[in-house]
Amino acid sequence: MTTSRPGDVCPWCSASGRSIRGTCLVCERYYALEGWAHTPRPRHLVRWCMVGLAAAAALGAWFSGPFLPDPITLLFRHPTTQLSSTAEANQWPMWGLDLQQRRYVEEALHPVAGQRLWSVELGIPTRSAPVVVDDVVYIGGHFQVLALDARTGRRLWARPMTGPVETSLAVAGDLLYVGLQDWRVLALERQTGQTRWEFSMQNPVAGAAAVAEGIVYIGSLDGFLYALDAATGKRLWQFKTEDQALSPPALADNTLFVSATDGSLYALHPRTGQLRLRFRTPERLQDTPVVANGLVYFPAGGYIYAVAAGARELPGQYALQLVWAQLWIWQFPVPRPPAQPGSTWRLTSQAPPRKILAAPAVAPDLLYVGDINGRLYAHDAVTGAARWQFQAGAALLASPLIVGPTVYVGAADGVLYALDRTQGTLRGQLALGAPLQTPPVFASQRLYLQTKDGWLHAIE
Repeated sequence: MTTSRPGDVCPWCSASGRSIRGTCLVCERYYALEGWAHTPRPRHLVRWCMVGLAAAAALGAWFSGPFLPDPITLLFRHPTTQLSSTAEANQWPMWGLDLQQRRYVEEALHPVAGQRLWSVELGIPTRSAPVVVDDVVYIGGHFQVLALDARTGRRLWARPMTGPVETSLAVAGDLLYVGLQDWRVLALERQTGQTRWEFSMQNPVAGAAAVAEGIVYIGSLDGFLYALDAATGKRLWQFKTEDQALSPPALADNTLFVSATDGSLYALHPRTGQLRLRFRTPERLQDTPVVANGLVYFPAGGYIYAVAAGARELPGQYALQLVWAQLWIWQFPVPRPPAQPGSTWRLTSQAPPRKILAAPAVAPDLLYVGDINGRLYAHDAVTGAARWQFQAGAALLASPLIVGPTVYVGAADGVLYALDRTQGTLRGQLALGAPLQTPPVFASQRLYLQTKDGWLHAIE
């Protein structure tokens, strides 16, 4: 029921008369009453409030991406096991030893004397470094994957492949994970080499796999880093870089760090693949990142960069900083622009050509890295301050290895050097007859070395 009061004029349409609720009988809009009835909130204001709340929620979700995981992926795309490439005592289960890729063995029961225990010819060499678990060596070869007795070098089994296996295997539980040039990722049974599952990419694999909490992380030349269920091979998520995603990634403190040839280090949420940080450099990244001491170390453009592992980048922050930097260059009255989130320090070799190609080996106190001039450098792992350097006989193209008080590095002239890792003094050297094809590996108190002439050596 409605009533009208003479003299009441609608401010919207100038018509007289309204309902008892303060609604114009002509245009049906609300307007204020003179105290004789309650006025409801105008409808258009309610709509605008709802739009504003929705926009605020969307903006909050966008800005929270680097900090909070996607609940949909967490709930509906989860791994079915907890398999991991765990680096236990006397084991070397993946490319860089552990998920942090540190190449650091804290203790050794006795020093390596430098005696060859056995040597096995593998045929045409590949860049697949050995992994060693339960006294079995697994390695990719020319059109095959091999399992060898780690104590004798005797072949346990060989599984034919469709091409050269250029990536290292990763071991988790009773499975081996390997990426192939025919665009496939395989999970093989450790005891027999038989296929458990396979997953096809859009291009060949770009590095070794890493397995953590039931997820296989592996990069491809198609530009994606893939996260697969370790038990089934089902894709959980994929992340696109601007060029090629190198693998294996490094994982620490619930963050996945991925190198890419677009010159960027990406920090991702390991369960959802959400971007937390993109650290940009002028040159392409060349090797796996290493995480230790709250920092991420990686080689790019001849430098070793150290980036804070906990750094986060807000959406749109980089674009804003570019504009800020340009205004500062044009001498507008703005403060000096800040550095990228996570920036700490970088280092390079001390003589031209200043080229560092391989990732460092990192201990809690020192990091070790070689350059193409044959110099091995030791730097403070936290501050980057130089400690000592050693001159080898040829270029150092592969990552060093830290075992207790000793650091090992192979040179391009086929010599393996053993140095006191605190002082840098030479403890011994071993001529292998050919340069190292891959970085040295240590397991079961032995060194395992693959040389470019196609031989695999066990040194004790």
